[in-house]
Amino acid sequence: MKTSELDREITQLKKRIRELEERNRDLMGMIENTHDALCIVDGESRLLMANPAFERVMETSNSEIVGRKIRDLVKEGMSDTGASLHVINTGKPQTVVIKMRSGKEVLSTGVPVFDQNGKIDRIYCNLRDITELNRLKEECAQSQKLISKYLVELNEVKRLRTMRSQFIAHSKEMKQIMETVYRIARVDTTVLLLGESGVGKDLIARILHEASPREEMGTFIKINCGAIPADLLESELFGYEPGAFTGASKEGKAGYFEIADRGTLFLDEIGDLPLRLQVKLLTVIQDQEITRVGGVKPKKVDVRIIAATNRDLEKMVKYGKFREDLYYRLNVVPVLIPPLRQRREDIPFLLVHYLDRYGKKYGLEAKLTKDVVDILCSYRWPGNVRELANLLEHLLVVTNEHLIKPEHLPKKYSALGGTAEDERENLADIRSLKDEVRKHEQAVIKRILGQASTLEEASQKLGVSISTLTRRLRLIRFDSQ
Repeated sequence: MKTSELDREITQLKKRIRELEERNRDLMGMIENTHDALCIVDGESRLLMANPAFERVMETSNSEIVGRKIRDLVKEGMSDTGASLHVINTGKPQTVVIKMRSGKEVLSTGVPVFDQNGKIDRIYCNLRDITELNRLKEECAQSQKLISKYLVELNEVKRLRTMRSQFIAHSKEMKQIMETVYRIARVDTTVLLLGESGVGKDLIARILHEASPREEMGTFIKINCGAIPADLLESELFGYEPGAFTGASKEGKAGYFEIADRGTLFLDEIGDLPLRLQVKLLTVIQDQEITRVGGVKPKKVDVRIIAATNRDLEKMVKYGKFREDLYYRLNVVPVLIPPLRQRREDIPFLLVHYLDRYGKKYGLEAKLTKDVVDILCSYRWPGNVRELANLLEHLLVVTNEHLIKPEHLPKKYSALGGTAEDERENLADIRSLKDEVRKHEQAVIKRILGQASTLEEASQKLGVSISTLTRRLRLIRFDSQ
């Protein structure tokens, strides 16, 4: 070979060596300075090399562990596993979550490289500390929960304003109920509101929340168990994890229990809750924790439950339509709200209240004649306070005069179309004086029992002895069988 050709080859080799050195320097610089931990393990799980980030992520010194086997380090408790061990067992790339002794979580991926004989020669591992990512994920979930909470609160602002107005309770029965409501509001217990549709159970539920310490700590959430389809109700109550079902948000969603944390959850129409969800609700009440749909990790919640229904839950329990154990969990403090026809003293005040409310709402002014007040006070109000409020709104809007007279009333509220028909219907239902007296007596006893905390207190209110009250209760049970 000529000297000139040899010199050219030597020059090219030197150039190639410089290029390789530069490339090696760049690769080593990238490996040394990357934020992720990188390491090389052989087919026996021996740690051959690790970059500086490996010390930070694995919380140990490289000089102490390089040359040692990963399986030995796991046995000593440095971590619970290693991606390289899974690669050796399966012969395939593996990604695992490693839990360190300190509680840190590390995401590790191992990729094998095979020799000419098909055996694992090297395993290249990448490790990333995901503890911070998990913390950020939790913060994101909390932010989502707060956003949902604020949206609910914004939607409730108008209704909450009306709730802070005085509750109409001039009759003796309602005054006693309101005394009970304000007394139990201070005690963090489950309440079951009973009564016909339209008597104001949701109003009482809101007052229970607003008069309690939870009014400042959390929010009030109302959900109608009968208004949401059964297949959606579970995810609405308990929330769901990302991808829990087709159409689910990729971020997941907090349920009403999470949104109402440290506040109050009002479950209206609890009698319509499907049996499958009754089991889950019972668990939440007992354990104070929920599990999202599609999730496996329970979450602690601090929620006060207020339930309401116009149905006979005892009869539903008897026929297997409502769980007995859940009934007793909900029925810790029952509050029976009487229908409007049993507290007629409240009707004039309710008429004034709603006439004033809707007058301010629509900028209108009108008054009721004495005849109209007399007619409405005699009406039976099957729709209770809700029906009364709707009627006043209707009269105020459609009547062009400042004085609302009997002829302005819809036909069924007129003297002939309302009270007379009701009286004829009532007379047709009467069987005998003895039966009617017993029926009225039982209704009074049930109402007083719902207000009293003990039999002794109930007997004092009724003006009878405890033994007499006990005998009457046995007769009531016999009649209901």
